[in-house]
Amino acid sequence: MLWILLLILVVVSLLYSLWYFYLRKNAASSVKIKEELTVRKWDLDFLESKRKHTDPLADNVIEQIMTKGELDTVNKLFRAINETAEDIPDHLPEEVKKYFLETEKLPDWADPELIAMGQEVYARNGVYVGMLLSFKSLPECYSGAKGANVLHHTGRLNHSHGAQNAFARRIAETAQFVILAMSPGGLDPQGKGIRAAQKVRLIHAVIRYYLKKHQWDADTFDEPINQEDMAGTLMSFSALILEGLELLDVELSHDEKEAYVHTWRVVGHFMGVDPELLPNNAADALALGHAIIDHQKGESEQGKSLMNALIEFNENSFPVKMHPNTLYKMYRYLIDEELADYLGIPKVDKEDLADFAEDFREIVGTISDISQNAMLALMMKGIGKIMLTAMINFMDDNQKINFYIPESLQKDWGLNN
Repeated sequence: MLWILLLILVVVSLLYSLWYFYLRKNAASSVKIKEELTVRKWDLDFLESKRKHTDPLADNVIEQIMTKGELDTVNKLFRAINETAEDIPDHLPEEVKKYFLETEKLPDWADPELIAMGQEVYARNGVYVGMLLSFKSLPECYSGAKGANVLHHTGRLNHSHGAQNAFARRIAETAQFVILAMSPGGLDPQGKGIRAAQKVRLIHAVIRYYLKKHQWDADTFDEPINQEDMAGTLMSFSALILEGLELLDVELSHDEKEAYVHTWRVVGHFMGVDPELLPNNAADALALGHAIIDHQKGESEQGKSLMNALIEFNENSFPVKMHPNTLYKMYRYLIDEELADYLGIPKVDKEDLADFAEDFREIVGTISDISQNAMLALMMKGIGKIMLTAMINFMDDNQKINFYIPESLQKDWGLNN
């Protein structure tokens, strides 16, 4: 029986290798076209102008619902979407049904083969991507002082009647969104990733509605969840993740990097990001990501508060208790020193940090090299899926993740009046 099992594994590995070979071959022409596109110099005046713009389409949908006085409709809406990921529930308001139908189509420029390769890159490296989201992407988002203020104000939106850890649920929602968008088939017609992005787009509109209704200081903090902030988040999930993989010594081919960024570019389309802020290629995406960080970075109490919550979360969420100093080294290795200082991450000895980085790169790089074998790549995909699913269940206490407006905020914002 053992030899039969081994034979099956060999055959599956060969088929997987052939499939991935032809996938990369078919995507090569699209990658070449992207290479020829311009890597833009992202002007700070241009980025500043995008802070005055949000997402009129989604904002209008929420405005129509709320002007009818249907307070409970929003909560029922997100619960229904969560429970029926692909299908549009019949009982949704007509405005919402129309929104989902009109925004569910792939853009003309989307390349299905690049999307398939990008999702495969995620599937093979999901464990590393999940780690980078927590130790690089989120801290870099928190380093934007104005954007951190929005996140801080809306943190309580994820409370579940006071019974759940709000921060853990926010991380769980983020992880779930990434998994749905980047899993194979997630961006197929009416796929779970498309529905998740459409839902996030409406969530952003709800947050904007309530903040602007209740004395949001746009002169100081600009429009809440504006186009630059949305683009910055998109880059932190795409190009800046690729930058993090390089720091971990995880090697990807040029084609794989382009495919990964293209896939997130498609996700950005579904989330309502302005086409002018969707990058041409991987190099353009990295340039945009760093331009937005440079434009928005700054010290803020809200950013420090979010960072402290993230550190506490990571201290308590690993199966094996990690020493706080190890966490600080992870953060300070993966993000810029200036950003780490803005966020109040405790300093570490530079020699210790260099030794830690070298050892960490060697471990991850070795595992990554070994997993290039087709059979081991399949195993890593399976392990990654199990680990990420377990992480979400742990953070969410095995309950569905729902976004809703809790009673405490209804009272604070005067929504019962």
